[in-house]
Amino acid sequence: MTQAELKDTLRTMVMEYGFEQVNKSLMEVQTSTYRIQRPIADTGGSDRDTVNKAGKRKRKVTASQHVAKMELSLAKEKLVIELAERFESKTFLPTFGDISNFCQTYAIDEPASKSRANAIPRVFKFIASMEADDIRRIIDDGLFSGPSRLGPIADAIRRNGRAATAIQPR
Repeated sequence: MTQAELKDTLRTMVMEYGFEQVNKSLMEVQTSTYRIQRPIADTGGSDRDTVNKAGKRKRKVTASQHVAKMELSLAKEKLVIELAERFESKTFLPTFGDISNFCQTYAIDEPASKSRANAIPRVFKFIASMEADDIRRIIDDGLFSGPSRLGPIADAIRRNGRAATAIQPR
């Protein structure tokens, strides 16, 4: 099957069953194929894997993967995806302390686990419920992006201080 035929087939399936159902089925196929091709003993593991009670590896869902599974309007989708990407690059909610602050600010129950990864569903479910303008403001203003860079601010204060002392007569 060529790439074009594959895309046409997938497009038809999405139109008939919906993106969520097709995506869920693809994920199930990927998971079952992964287990068949690579036994658990041979995986070597990674820091993004956990082991469930049955001894099978379960991949932790990233913020982008979680957002991709959500049903969002087009206006919100781009914004929430951008926040998810920033979350993964740690330029949005870089520490659990920032997540805790975010939860307190918006009166969300704080996650019991002190892990950024475990906070993803709670945080992004709330973000998806926000108005697009509020999400845009978080992005544009760099809210909840951790500590600000103080170097440029300190340099501006020094320049301003030097200029002020140069102007004052002695």
